[in-house]
Amino acid sequence: MLLLSILATVIPFTIAFHIPSTHSLHKMSTKLQATTSSDTINTEQLLSTLIHAATHGAHTISTLADTARSGNIQFKEEGDARSALTIADTSAQRVIVSSILGSYPNLHIVGEEDESVEVETDYQYALKNDLLVNYEWITRSDGKVDEPPPEELDMKLLTVFVDPLDGTREFVEGRLPNVQSLIGVTYKGTPLMGAVGLPFPTSNDKNSTEVLFGLVGKGIVKVCTKKNEGNTLSEVNDIINYVVPKMGQYQTGDDISVSSGDSPSVRSAVDLAEKIFGGITLQVVGATGNKLLKIAEGTTTLSLLHTKTSLWDTAAPTAILSALGGKVTDYFGEPLVYNTKELGNKMGVVASGPGSNHLHDDLVKNMRGNKEVLSILNGLDIENFSGSQCVDITRDLDGYLLTPDYFQQAMGSSIKGAVKSYYSPEDTAVCHDHHYHLAMPTSSLSDRPTAR
Repeated sequence: MLLLSILATVIPFTIAFHIPSTHSLHKMSTKLQATTSSDTINTEQLLSTLIHAATHGAHTISTLADTARSGNIQFKEEGDARSALTIADTSAQRVIVSSILGSYPNLHIVGEEDESVEVETDYQYALKNDLLVNYEWITRSDGKVDEPPPEELDMKLLTVFVDPLDGTREFVEGRLPNVQSLIGVTYKGTPLMGAVGLPFPTSNDKNSTEVLFGLVGKGIVKVCTKKNEGNTLSEVNDIINYVVPKMGQYQTGDDISVSSGDSPSVRSAVDLAEKIFGGITLQVVGATGNKLLKIAEGTTTLSLLHTKTSLWDTAAPTAILSALGGKVTDYFGEPLVYNTKELGNKMGVVASGPGSNHLHDDLVKNMRGNKEVLSILNGLDIENFSGSQCVDITRDLDGYLLTPDYFQQAMGSSIKGAVKSYYSPEDTAVCHDHHYHLAMPTSSLSDRPTAR
């Protein structure tokens, strides 16, 4: 049993109860979601359509680049350059979503630029489902072999996350190589495959678009499509394999590079990385997908993202990194939660490649004991504790951090605000039988005897 003390701001009394371990919770959640299968999709055929959709999305962006950047630019959040929205964003989403739904009308799609994702025939392309032929997959560089992906997928357990133009700020400012078009698929709540369209590739002919795609258990591939005269997209049969250098693996003693941004909300995480690793090379780059794919390219060791990214930003690059043996978590070491009731990655993002996963683990462990990083968590009493906190464990069935309201309801208290905050020190934790023992003192129960 893991003894986990969850202490309220006022501490006259202790009540204890049991919840399953985090790993058990994730398994239980998956089982609850799994219902009787009816419609299934062939895995590689689905990925093929995503590759083709990403190709059209990337082409749409490159074609509209001059018009979009000189035209009307809106801001979803006033004064925040990261929230810029252009005609290229909305047009690319219409193309991607309409085309995918044309192939699979019942797929659950979550798109960034429009809460209602539906077919618009003027933007729809017929997508090929047989593109995955004779490609040489780039596999894990650490020599490990993952379990192969399932051949068929239950459509009810799939969600497609679309960010049609990741890096709109960079797009508007003319930093075009940062721009990507992201299509990621989760299966049973875990990223399985992703296709990343590159409208402005730096590694190939400028008169082309590229797509980097990955399938967990298989590997990654990059393909290139040339543009015809008149800037039209060539036939799909002209999509050609593009050689991707094998990702370099971090070796002990190598310089540690970190890709991140200039957001103040990530500064404390970057400062902590510099402190615990004794110095880092900071790469300030734009766009979420671009930061994460720096690891897939082997040009960075770790990536740290701020607390305002969303699931459509991380689904596709996470699948690609996972296919290479990489790792993506929140600041405290838990997998990102792909549940559409909450679309933001509010606990930040840390990513690493094979060979540097131990650095990843060291960093998130230190984050669990850093007050500045922990201050992003609502309900955690950061003023009255010292040492690391078990915020990787205090999660609900879906993987979200437990709140004071959760504990109040669990104890059956009807007094509003009875539990104002809590903390969960790791130094008192003891593991036994895959269960956690939580002790919760609360002022509302101070007149009752201790219960266990």
